[in-house]
Amino acid sequence: MHESKESHENSPKTHEKHTKGLNTLTLFEGLDPETARIYSLVLTSRHIPHVLERERDGAFSILVNESVAKQAFKEIRLYNRENLDFSHEKGHKPREFRKIKSSLLSVVFVACVMSLTFRYEVRDILLEVGAADSSRIVQGEIWRTVTALFLHADPSHFFSNVFMAGLFFTILFEETGVGMGWFLVIIGGAAGNYLNALMYGYGHVSIGLSTSIFSSIGTYCSIRAMEYGFSGLREGFKVLLSGLALLGILGTGQGRVDILAHFYGFFGGLVLGGLVVLFRRMVPWNLSQKDIFFEALTIFMVSVSWVLAITKSWAP
Repeated sequence: MHESKESHENSPKTHEKHTKGLNTLTLFEGLDPETARIYSLVLTSRHIPHVLERERDGAFSILVNESVAKQAFKEIRLYNRENLDFSHEKGHKPREFRKIKSSLLSVVFVACVMSLTFRYEVRDILLEVGAADSSRIVQGEIWRTVTALFLHADPSHFFSNVFMAGLFFTILFEETGVGMGWFLVIIGGAAGNYLNALMYGYGHVSIGLSTSIFSSIGTYCSIRAMEYGFSGLREGFKVLLSGLALLGILGTGQGRVDILAHFYGFFGGLVLGGLVVLFRRMVPWNLSQKDIFFEALTIFMVSVSWVLAITKSWAP
């Protein structure tokens, strides 16, 4: 898109429009000044009223009236699609990890909760009520697909999973937000455990967060691959191959490694990543604004799963 010399010299604030008021929503947030300026130029060229707001951390948000939100979102999406190849040739700026602190803190908090399973007085009980026992899952105890993610066989199993979660979850959360990221990894891990139970049918028990870890890899690779679109099929295919390589390197091995659970987790992540991208394209919402909703939904889902597991164990 052609940009005049004058627009290059102006800051993003130059293109502010008076659209604040009722029915105003945030279309984008956390934008760097250059991206905000370009998006403002795109909207201005299409005569779409908007407001640029500077956030506390120096990033920018774009606000539009609800009546033009879909049109504004469509114009920005078309601009990004048309300029995708050009942006790859020029090279992207290094990604700023704005959410790395909150991502790691959330992983550490969950790890502390999971470490309670090693207390000798509760360990055997929790394994009995929460492990992904394929026999019980196929008979209807679906909550085990979630509770099993928080149980580990021994400290080495626990710490290896926490380390990988801190790495791969943080990368995914930077893309999706912490709340939605946890929702995706729990759903992806549960789906992997469920498919694994259906595959084995009876007589198979698994535990551990690794299914969610490989689901996070699949989700991230799927999101990144689909962002290339049809014009970047080759690059997108490379991203998927990278994910499969990680699955092959980290998800297989000797010992008590549940390879099928890792595969199903990765596959479930691919599906979830595709759904995230489709949702972004169809609905003009900034999903990071809904992070608190996904956080609450994830906590509710995990809590209900454990309540059902414990209640079932107490039933005569």
